[in-house]
Amino acid sequence: MKTIKDVAAYSGVSLTTVSRVVNGSDKVSPKTKAKVDQAIKELGYFPNNAARSLVKKQTDSIAILLRNIHDPFFTDLIRGIEDASATLGRNIIFCSPGKDEKVRDHYIEYLTNGISDAIILYGSLFTDKAMVEHLQEVGFPFLLIENNFQMMPVNQFLIDNVAGARDAVNYLIRHNHKRIAHVMGNPNKKVILERLNGYIETMQDNGLLIQDYYIQNTLSDSTLSLPKFREMMNRPKGERPTAIFCSNDKIAIMVINELTESGFKVPEDVSVVGFDNLNTYGFSYRGPRITSISQPLYQIGYDSIISIDGVLQGSIETPINKFYPTTLEEHETVCSL
Repeated sequence: MKTIKDVAAYSGVSLTTVSRVVNGSDKVSPKTKAKVDQAIKELGYFPNNAARSLVKKQTDSIAILLRNIHDPFFTDLIRGIEDASATLGRNIIFCSPGKDEKVRDHYIEYLTNGISDAIILYGSLFTDKAMVEHLQEVGFPFLLIENNFQMMPVNQFLIDNVAGARDAVNYLIRHNHKRIAHVMGNPNKKVILERLNGYIETMQDNGLLIQDYYIQNTLSDSTLSLPKFREMMNRPKGERPTAIFCSNDKIAIMVINELTESGFKVPEDVSVVGFDNLNTYGFSYRGPRITSISQPLYQIGYDSIISIDGVLQGSIETPINKFYPTTLEEHETVCSL
């Protein structure tokens, strides 16, 4: 393994000069820096990042906390994060605390103790105001994606879930559907509540009746409330919905599977629109590709790294607030009446 002494000898400069180049000091002439950089490249020398961190008081690492890194939903987000970090030469630390708040708090304590320079936190797991206030008090750079802190001066990226839901329902209305149900997840989550609001607003704006059985909650992220859903779909043909807007694609998959098992054809009998536009549906689904609302997750991932890097470099004013639009992707689960 080559050392800093080898680089100094190869390039004909002092150890101090090599150290300055490695640590990004501006006290080295461009000509000398180029000579040292060339020596580093030819020798295959890798700087000691731990030692550099002590000198610079930076790790060149950004931590990403996602509830479940294996969720297909995060594929494009992670790809954007990785591409941006490669462009900037930043290291990325991915952490996946699941639903356990103690594990989450442990990660945050660990990562803010000289392990990373900043943290990006995604989603409803990170809605603890005390946690956010702690990060602010200690002055640790962080960025929130899709959280519940719109009224606080924090760096955050948000998705226009209300507009996305409105687009979904309006799309069904344009296909002559009037009896439109909504199956949603946990209403305590920001994104689910916003999508519900978009559904209700659009139905009301178009003068469409929302029957009390039209709005249904799932029992969990992976389980429909089958008795309620079946009761709705077993109503007379003139009462049951002809279309269903689901608050995410995972729910749309459950809905389509249940409709198919109950003898309904999608979209011939019932049209379905999801939200998230997943690229993969999992082994349990063999139905048509789902018409869905797409979020620019790759761009959000990419922008999050560029933005937090700008905060660390002092080149971006804070707080950062970005609002991302959605788009409707037409696939195979909607037809006109």
